[in-house]
Amino acid sequence: MIEFLKNHSTILLALLTVAAAFGGTWLGSHIQAKGGLAQAEAAKKAAETAAAATLQAVREQSDRAAAAAHAAAVRDQRTTAIADLLRATRELVRALDRQYREPGDAATTNALHEAFIQALGTVELCAPTSLLPAVKELAKTTRNLSDFAHERAESNRAMTHLQRLEPHEGDATPLYRAVAALETFRTAAVADAPNALELHALAEEALRQVPQLPEHEQVVLLVDCYYEPLRPALARHRNEHYQAMNDLIEQARAILGVND
Repeated sequence: MIEFLKNHSTILLALLTVAAAFGGTWLGSHIQAKGGLAQAEAAKKAAETAAAATLQAVREQSDRAAAAAHAAAVRDQRTTAIADLLRATRELVRALDRQYREPGDAATTNALHEAFIQALGTVELCAPTSLLPAVKELAKTTRNLSDFAHERAESNRAMTHLQRLEPHEGDATPLYRAVAALETFRTAAVADAPNALELHALAEEALRQVPQLPEHEQVVLLVDCYYEPLRPALARHRNEHYQAMNDLIEQARAILGVND
């Protein structure tokens, strides 16, 4: 065996060199292959991480866009609803104010009432909670104006008619006496004075002395004397309403982000 190795040492050395070279190459390739797999795995994980991050960013951007679109839609809806309420309120109040000068059309007034109620309901549904007290105050003062017009507008027209009547046969005394008697009776009736009934009778008689004034207007004027004077009461209701309207507008502008 030893002799064989000595005789073939050159060949064996060459084979050993080849084997060592092959082994080294194989080992290097194996190590390189493992390194490549690790790099590929790392690249895969990096790609997956990047894809997940991109997807999350897209989702967040989409959510932000959806939230912004929703907020814009809600803002537009609220703006339209509040504007409709303000318009319906103003139209109704103008119609109520006209009733103190002329009877007006009942169908038109009823339609304006319905439009106001519908606009009010829409705002109550979509307005933010912080605005609802102002909305309720506007509704209350508008109803007060409506109720007041229903109670007092006809008597105001009757009084205007009485004050503008031409003297009967040139004698204006009955006109002045009737107006004065009504005011005296009102003062007593509002104060619940003991002589209120007596003054009622005197005012009734004074009105009868004005033949130009229809009987139903005489009755309306007498009944109205049980209420406080119309003009200061109406002014108070109007001031309360305009204050409620201004408060609502101011708060709505703040909520909607309207800046000067």
